[in-house]
Amino acid sequence: MAHTHIGSEDRAVIARLLKARYSFRAIAEAIGKQHSSVSRHVAEYGGRDAYDAREVRRRKRMKRINAMRSIRILKGSLLRTVVRMLKEHQSPEQIEGVLGSVSASTIYRYVHERAPHLKQFLRQKKGRYRRRRGTKMREKAREQAKKRRIDERPGVVERRVRRGDWEGDTVQGSDKRVRIVTFVDRRSGFLVAFLLPKMRAQLLTSLALKRFMRIPKKTFTLDNGPEFADWERLEKKTGAIVYFAYPHRPWERGSNENTNGLLRQYFPKSTDFNLITPEDLRHAVERLNNRPRKRLKFKSPRSVFFRK
Repeated sequence: MAHTHIGSEDRAVIARLLKARYSFRAIAEAIGKQHSSVSRHVAEYGGRDAYDAREVRRRKRMKRINAMRSIRILKGSLLRTVVRMLKEHQSPEQIEGVLGSVSASTIYRYVHERAPHLKQFLRQKKGRYRRRRGTKMREKAREQAKKRRIDERPGVVERRVRRGDWEGDTVQGSDKRVRIVTFVDRRSGFLVAFLLPKMRAQLLTSLALKRFMRIPKKTFTLDNGPEFADWERLEKKTGAIVYFAYPHRPWERGSNENTNGLLRQYFPKSTDFNLITPEDLRHAVERLNNRPRKRLKFKSPRSVFFRK
């Protein structure tokens, strides 16, 4: 993973989380970057209160345009000298050091964009490797084949006689890129939930591992969405066995779906989850976990889950 490069998708997440008053460390964790990289990036483009992803995009575009203009200095005798040195297998860095009047980045850009026939004289001749579509589809099929399906679960999970059998899903608001991740204990209905500011499976797993560090867990039955693609790490780190519901069968995770419906009382579909704080979500989760339930003989999920 690149810890310093901040792409367009990352910039959109940074803008949303800055608006919601997240700290730089929380933002860095959300996008998988270093804290120092995020703080420097925001400072360079206006600071916490003036950061605008669209303005960052405009400025970067202008920077690329100016970089293209720099290629124009390579002409006449300077260009002939650079080409001769390249054919002698001198690197752009070496040429820059000798001539001093042209940068290595300008030489690389000229070769790749204006004179690709000169690539043969560079040490790195090949471009990025691109997988064939068929290979990608086969890999996806293999990933699906590794998953345990819900009908492989032991009967004890079906009977709801123990705590620690969890069902997992995500809830989305008006911005589909930001989700609430929900895990519901089948026995008690106890809810564990947290915000997922970016739809990345690795991030979801990392956040889930923190929440389940001291909570009993025996199995997870998850939605089949790509946000749970990092399930093998979840299984390895928790020791709980992971199962998957079949696609488009929400009733197979009935406890989870019902609890998600209750959560909608606090966060309707029209809610912009960018504006929800962790404290807002914690407050709603506490209310649901302390609410008496008929199927629990009017005990609360919390009291049933933590009963000795």
